[in-house]
Amino acid sequence: MARAPRLIVDVTDLRRRLGQRREVQIDLDLAPTTVVDTSSTAEPVVGAVVFESIERGVTVLGSIELGWDGSCRRCLEPVSGRVEAEIDEIFQVGAGDHEDLRDFDGEQVDLVPVVAETVAFALPLAPLCREDCPGPDPDRYPTRTEAELEAEAAAAPPVADPRWAALAELDLRDDA
Repeated sequence: MARAPRLIVDVTDLRRRLGQRREVQIDLDLAPTTVVDTSSTAEPVVGAVVFESIERGVTVLGSIELGWDGSCRRCLEPVSGRVEAEIDEIFQVGAGDHEDLRDFDGEQVDLVPVVAETVAFALPLAPLCREDCPGPDPDRYPTRTEAELEAEAAAAPPVADPRWAALAELDLRDDA
């Protein structure tokens, strides 16, 4: 039976004075997370965060890096990559159900849920093997890059809102 990963940081000494800081390295083996058709790899999630004491709690700021595997959204070929994600959390004693704060006991912070949530949000939802991937049937479904789409939008005449069409018929010239 596999043990659940643990990354518990004791912040008791840090909370004795406001503004004290401590850097913590992250090297965590998490179970692969899957979002749509993209999964985190089995390699460890690595990074660093800085804990800083604040009134009634601590802030956690830093970043993690992880690998991912998935399928190209156009051609469905395997694709993989690495992504970096930011962690910015506030742990506060007695936070309750406050949506921006995480409740903790004032002594220890468990970073595993924070890292796992960050991993899930960092995975690309619809990766591409390359920006100009033609897809499975490029003749029927041509692809265009962002630059091509922006050029087309700039070249196209602005579309008038049909609700203002009656104003175009008004003659506002002063023929006096």
